[in-house]
Amino acid sequence: MGLNSVGEVVMNVDTGISLCMIVKDEAGPLQRCLNAVRDVVDEIIVVDTGSVDDTIEIARRHGAIVIRTEWNGDFSEARNLSLAAATKPWILVLDADEVWIQTSQMKAELMQLLAASRDDVWGYWIQVTSLLGVSGEERVTDAVCRLFRNDPRIAFQGRIHEEIASSIVALAPQGVLHSGLEVIHYGYLEQVITTKNKGARNMQLIRSALNQEGDQPELLYALAAEWFQQAKYDEALRLLHPLLAQLTPECGYHSDLVLKTAYAWRESGSPERALAVVEAWAPVYEDFPDLLELGAVLELDQGREDVALDWLKQARSAASTANRYTSVSGAGTYRSLTLEGMAYDRAGRWAEAEAAYTAALGMQPGSVAAWQRLLLLAAATGRPHAIASAAARGSLPPAAWQVLIAAALAAHRPEWLLRHAAALATPLRAQPLAAGLALAQLGEDAAAWAALQPWAAHAQHGPEAALALWALGRKQPGGRNARAAARPAAALPAAAHAAEALLQRGATPGSNASARGCGSPSGGSPACGPPAPGGVLAAAQALASVGAWAAWLRLLQALLPRGALALLAALPPAARCGLLRAPASVREGLLALCGTPDGAQQPHADEVPAPERTAPERTAHALLAGTLALLAGRQNLAREWAGSAQLTARQPAATGRPATVIPPGLQTLLRLTTPGAASAKEYTNQCNMLLVHL
Repeated sequence: MGLNSVGEVVMNVDTGISLCMIVKDEAGPLQRCLNAVRDVVDEIIVVDTGSVDDTIEIARRHGAIVIRTEWNGDFSEARNLSLAAATKPWILVLDADEVWIQTSQMKAELMQLLAASRDDVWGYWIQVTSLLGVSGEERVTDAVCRLFRNDPRIAFQGRIHEEIASSIVALAPQGVLHSGLEVIHYGYLEQVITTKNKGARNMQLIRSALNQEGDQPELLYALAAEWFQQAKYDEALRLLHPLLAQLTPECGYHSDLVLKTAYAWRESGSPERALAVVEAWAPVYEDFPDLLELGAVLELDQGREDVALDWLKQARSAASTANRYTSVSGAGTYRSLTLEGMAYDRAGRWAEAEAAYTAALGMQPGSVAAWQRLLLLAAATGRPHAIASAAARGSLPPAAWQVLIAAALAAHRPEWLLRHAAALATPLRAQPLAAGLALAQLGEDAAAWAALQPWAAHAQHGPEAALALWALGRKQPGGRNARAAARPAAALPAAAHAAEALLQRGATPGSNASARGCGSPSGGSPACGPPAPGGVLAAAQALASVGAWAAWLRLLQALLPRGALALLAALPPAARCGLLRAPASVREGLLALCGTPDGAQQPHADEVPAPERTAPERTAHALLAGTLALLAGRQNLAREWAGSAQLTARQPAATGRPATVIPPGLQTLLRLTTPGAASAKEYTNQCNMLLVHL
């Protein structure tokens, strides 16, 4: 194939393409894959390693030459069998769960590349975009050599995670060039991974290869990558760390090795070692935005916002080269902008944070992370115009408006729903309880009851509606209004029954857990009991959603203290925004639940802390209490809690090593409790944001 004098794609002998594939039981995706390349390739070679479904029949319907072979656990051997059968000058390699981007522009670029290829060009890097999550809400791109000349010296290597670039580079060190070609990979979607049990399969293949071939670096890295994928970072580091010391950038996966090693150190609780890895290799990979972004994240972990912004500036300048690496979608573009917004958030630079989030949404209107951060900023700092500004700059997808509804209700900002009523008309139909909850938050309880009641018997929304109706009944000063009292007890949801039992127990004189002396968060005394059960958490969320704050506080007071604090810790950021709309007496009541700073202090290093409460749990407790004290205007108490949090944060971890990094929230609390901090501009908003992002 090539181009004629008027730029049309035509066939010629020199640019014919053989599609080479290996398959097994791929009847589902194979049809889609072959349909996408039928006008691109000239022959199809399919090596089948034991299909028992309709895979072979589908391949033959598309004119494929099918070669059957037994599977022996070696991907390269099967791949090379398909290459040996190819007869065209160029070879394209695809998997059944991949789809060639089928556009006229892509086809024209392919033909131009092949027609104009110099003799010293042996192959091309193709961007493989892997969809992640449930439906591809996140993506990872990788540059892989999938298009190359048909030459017997070019062959795949590696029993698993096989690759062909090494054999090309051995022939011509500069023989593989970058292209604008792209393939979409569906094999990393959650359902596909679960169905095929890829993790277990890969582990078995890698261990078998290690037994046969010894500790080859490629196999050790493949094993480390599987541990990494399973979030078993300690296991991964046992392999990644020595490999990083051994290998050089010339190996094809070195940049990914660097990124995984740094990330694993961070997740294993060694951010300083993670940062050392990033700083050591950033000069080599100055055009790798994912690595530069990780540098920013590590600086944010340590409260160095200005340094993080420098890393992000470099990441954004490297956006155009992301496709040369294994890169997550948005690296160097909207993801970097979202991180910029977070850095400005931490520094109290609200206007710049708003601008960064808005710019991120301008690049990717579907960026849920940027949208959620912008909504929290708007709620906590009183910037509702930020939402309208972001909506005006780009066409927000339906999912973004759904997020707005949930955030507005959790943050007790029903006015947002009124302000954006036109855009929310369709999304609100998918959340039929939203109108009733918004009315309750506006104080229109009778109208809220009328809006929620019809949904109480609905198959899908009935349980949530019934719980909201129960919460409305608890909103009245007497505890239960006439409608709620008339509701049969059997009709109450299980969560409401559990909450009612606690509320009644809490109303009994002397029954409150704090009154029984369990209010101290000290790690030196036995824990008072387990965290709150899930049903009580659901009931608490229902009470908060309708603005039944007095009952919500009574429910927490009726819990054992550890359960109450666990419930508070489980609140999502938007719900903590809602706490800012609660009466001040409610936040004072929460502060009382936290006990006293003296009881929260950590024992000396030679004392053995009780196993029930870890140092991070005590730090989080003190951080929450200090923030609540700030919001109550009690600076001295907040300062005491900040000191307690600082002490426990430095407590040796399970490894026996003292913590070297103070959590960013604690750094903010320490800053806000310094003398004179309360007179600073935006002090109140900084306290609000601290509560939201604890």
